[in-house]
Amino acid sequence: LKVGRRSAALKDFGHSLSYFENGKSFLDVGSWEHQYKLSIDLHDAAADAACALGAVSDVQKYSLSVLSHATSLEDKLNAMLAIVKSLRKSLALQEAKQWGVKFLQELGEEPCRI
Repeated sequence: LKVGRRSAALKDFGHSLSYFENGKSFLDVGSWEHQYKLSIDLHDAAADAACALGAVSDVQKYSLSVLSHATSLEDKLNAMLAIVKSLRKSLALQEAKQWGVKFLQELGEEPCRI
């Protein structure tokens, strides 16, 4: 995790994603219960690196894993943002809007109609 974050800080997102994926490979089956914080951090960091690389499917894979396992709304926020940001960057604007509305509702906000 630490090396991947250093690579990301240097804008070397390809290597940082590889480091995060390698770190995830060491997590055991019950990591979401036994290593919750590390699991969140690795998946969030992998989603951020994938977003920087424009790998929308990878962003969704890592983020959806966080969303399905996170126990608090606060732990879901980065994953929510990564999904919307990656879709916006790939110009899938309608899909980004749909996810954004869904996340706003989950946060208890009523999205405005434009």
